Amino acid sequence: MLEALIAILIILITFVILPGLGGFQARARWHSFRNRIMKSALFPQVIFGTGSLDGPLGAFRFTGRIEALLGDDTLLLRGKGVSIRATLSGADLYMLPDEGTVTPDARSLLEERLPEYNPRPLSWRRITSLQEGAKVYVVGFLESREGILRMYGSRDVPLLAVLHEGNDVVPRSVWSGRQKNAYWNTLTPWSLLAGSMALFIMATSAFRSQTDAGFARMLLTAALFPVVPLIPPGLIFFFIYLSAWRRARFLRAERDLLGLSAYLRAGDAEESMIGWGDGLPRNTVPLIRSCKRRALRSEITALLSFFVGFSVNVILIMVVLNAVT
Repeated sequence: MLEALIAILIILITFVILPGLGGFQARARWHSFRNRIMKSALFPQVIFGTGSLDGPLGAFRFTGRIEALLGDDTLLLRGKGVSIRATLSGADLYMLPDEGTVTPDARSLLEERLPEYNPRPLSWRRITSLQEGAKVYVVGFLESREGILRMYGSRDVPLLAVLHEGNDVVPRSVWSGRQKNAYWNTLTPWSLLAGSMALFIMATSAFRSQTDAGFARMLLTAALFPVVPLIPPGLIFFFIYLSAWRRARFLRAERDLLGLSAYLRAGDAEESMIGWGDGLPRNTVPLIRSCKRRALRSEITALLSFFVGFSVNVILIMVVLNAVT
């Protein structure tokens, strides 16, 4: 049946493929963000005396505050005893939420410490409207020209800036730099809406033609896909899914912190960064593996719970529709 094939294609494209593609894109973006932040911890920091000679200096990191806007694409940033000019118009800009101002302590990681929000991407227009004095962490390629330090993005070191409050921006960014749920991304709402509307129109047409009532009921059930998990009694399983998925996200964030500590110890990091992970065991490999295993189990539990709740509600909806149509 042609209508059945069209319905299957709509379900696959709008409920699976498009949200899935958005999810892969979101996961890749946040994976890149965490890696760039982690690697930046081993970059030399811009301090007083950096760039005494003119010329390219290489990859650096800078911690300071916004002092002024220079031209259309450059900010003047001031740190401890040093100022730089950063060309941020083409940079990747993020704002670390206020709730992440407390540094995650590796000695007392608790699930309730998991941040509910990840760093928010910013546009250049948004960052220029911020008040002077906002704290910023910048990673990029540094050069000295006529006694002025300039930071910009290069092919090997793209410019990255994180606006934040508090201290220890590196572990906090690694800790919170993860999508809450990759399936729910910028493509998902529009894709689900388009699929539901298309299936609802097909179901309405099928009911009016009265050619196949069973097929019409299945179309209407499929059109309700976005709200099916939220209907009792399957709602109980949806809450189990949320709890298990949150646990998996926490374990993966903990794994990232353990990996950061191991990375800092293996590299030539500053004492201030190495000191952050002093509460961790020296051998973090078993803990990292344990976090990965437990995260995978929690994700499987979450997916099974979602499937069971969804299936129960689909059966219930089909029974109700069969009784009233």
